[in-house]
Amino acid sequence: MPGATFTVEFETDEACPHVFAGSPAVVLFFVSWAYSLRFGGMHELAQATLHMQRYHKVDLRPLLTFADRNVEDDDDQFALDHAWQDPADLAACARAAAAALESDDDDLRSFTALYLPDLSDRLRDIAVMCDWGAARGTRARLVFTLSLNEEE
Repeated sequence: MPGATFTVEFETDEACPHVFAGSPAVVLFFVSWAYSLRFGGMHELAQATLHMQRYHKVDLRPLLTFADRNVEDDDDQFALDHAWQDPADLAACARAAAAALESDDDDLRSFTALYLPDLSDRLRDIAVMCDWGAARGTRARLVFTLSLNEEE
C-alpha cells in the first residue's frame, strides 16, 4: 500500500522533542495542492490556498518550500539542499495558515471542511517544532517521503 511521511528536519544533531500529534499526511496533501495552484490546480485545497493569500494575506511561501527526502538525481539533491529556511518564518506562516483555517470565514471553510481540524492542528504542530528550532538558532526544512509499498 502506498504511503507518505512528512516531517520537519533541523540542522542540528539534537532531536526535536516535539512531534506531530496526528498524521502529518494532511499537511503534505495541503502543500502539494497549494503548490499545484501555479500550474492551474483546481482542487479545493488549491482554492483554499488562493483564498488564504487573497483574503487573509497569508504568505504561504515557507510552507511551499519542501523537498523529497529520497534523492534520485541532481535536481532532487538541489531541491533538498535549498529547502532549508528560517524556522521562525515557517512557524509564523504555519500559525497564520492555522488561524485562517480556524476563522469564521465560510468560504474558506467550504474549501477545507473535509480536512479540519486535522490540518490546522498539524500546522500548529509545525509551528511548535519550528519555535524549538528557532530557539536553537538552527535552520529547518520540510521534507516528505513517498513509498510504493509498506516495506519501503
